Amino acid sequence: MPPKSEITQEKVLSAAFELVRTQGLEALTARNVAQALHCSTQPIYSLYSNIEELKASVYDKAAEFARHSMVEYKDDTNSPALNLTIGFLYFAQNEKQLFRTLYLSGYRQYNPHTDQFLGEELTTFYMRYSKRLQDVSVEQLKRIFLKLTIYLIGIGTLLNSHTLELEMNEAIEMIREMYEMLLHREGLTY
Repeated sequence: MPPKSEITQEKVLSAAFELVRTQGLEALTARNVAQALHCSTQPIYSLYSNIEELKASVYDKAAEFARHSMVEYKDDTNSPALNLTIGFLYFAQNEKQLFRTLYLSGYRQYNPHTDQFLGEELTTFYMRYSKRLQDVSVEQLKRIFLKLTIYLIGIGTLLNSHTLELEMNEAIEMIREMYEMLLHREGLTY
């Protein structure tokens, strides 16, 4: 009989992440992870004190996966911030369960006055590449990010759920229009 492979924290997290990626956050139970690993629940609880600790780790891994997916999209004709936005739309469209886990599950709540929202640091960094945004205050940039993100999550939800037949090019154009309207409202015209 071959030796049993040791169940490590990395293996548990990987199995839990794949479970959430394919079935959603609600499918994340110790029993389901154990089944995926072909073991009992005992090794899982010896590595994670409870299922909430594992969920938090999976959520963080999903957020990192989303950031990586967003920066993967490249088109030299677009600004870095627009590429990031398009990457987000493709993430919403292609990673149904991870998008829902991060943006629709309510698992984590963010206060825009005290917390950094998912992707805020990365997005505002890329927004600074725009000549119009290089010298704006952090508060103004944060305000633009928040408004654009709310709109972006809405379009991402429509792409994710297929509630509205929306072509990617239409969604991208909608984002461009909203971005320009937000900058105009902030007094940041060409």
